[in-house]
Amino acid sequence: MMIKPTLTEHRSPWVVFTSPADPWLASETASLVQRNGLVLRLDGREMTEPASVFRTFARELSFLGHFGHNWDALVDCLHDWHGPGHGDQDLAILIDHADGLLKSDFLGLFVSVLAQAAWNSNLRLDGDGEPHEWRQRMAQHFVLLLDHTAPVAFTEKAARGMDVAVALADGRLLATLTDVEWPGGDPASAPWTAGPLSFADEEILGGRNVEAVKLFRDHLGCSIQEALDVLQSRSAYLHREHPDG
Repeated sequence: MMIKPTLTEHRSPWVVFTSPADPWLASETASLVQRNGLVLRLDGREMTEPASVFRTFARELSFLGHFGHNWDALVDCLHDWHGPGHGDQDLAILIDHADGLLKSDFLGLFVSVLAQAAWNSNLRLDGDGEPHEWRQRMAQHFVLLLDHTAPVAFTEKAARGMDVAVALADGRLLATLTDVEWPGGDPASAPWTAGPLSFADEEILGGRNVEAVKLFRDHLGCSIQEALDVLQSRSAYLHREHPDG
């Protein structure tokens, strides 16, 4: 099943990695603005460490003074946003020049945090999966725009985020939350691949790269070239974790 991302509907994927030249982006942002939604842009080049991520979001989204400058506080301020529109308008947050985030140690956590905020804003569910009667649903999505890096390069690191599931479709990397811990989320099954991409670890560590590529292609529904890119990233991670393997 092909996943069609959206910026106007209350559904996943919550986070999209794509190119700024992607026609989908122009179409969706135009539709959002036509519906009186907001498009806000942040500069990914400023997000070199968690502290700078928090500063950038706080400045550009006009967070209130009690923002705690930590990951939990970022989730809270995003889904209880009091910036322009005071949380009543649908919102797309675009992170321009996001290529450098690939080198960060916090990418998986960052994707998980953004997805959690979007899940809460879009679905307005409490921990038991029941709707918040007093809170209005708000379409909120995040798009990381890559100037010179293919979205597939982010797949392995993004998949390490807590409760994150990923998919590759039309050259984009998509991220959601699974319904295992997040009621109303997406099933941890095709076309989503949930959790760290560990299903090919035995083949990678055993030097059976052809078998590993086939596993990535089958699980992610991607091309052979994309599977090779994921293999390269996962292999580098495993050999750092298991230098004697």
